[in-house]
Amino acid sequence: MNKWSYSLIAVTAGWLAYRYRYRIADWALRIPPLRKQLVRLVFHIPAVRNALVSQMLRP
Repeated sequence: MNKWSYSLIAVTAGWLAYRYRYRIADWALRIPPLRKQLVRLVFHIPAVRNALVSQMLRP
């Protein structure tokens, strides 16, 4: 395939992922090992971790 075909496939895949992002997230969070890895990944981002911890520890 040429460059244009790969570009078209990438744009289409990105558009579909964006359109169905909530369904994809719901599917991914139903699988316990995958959910555990996603939580670990999110908590390695300092800004997200600080925001979540401050929300959890608020009186």
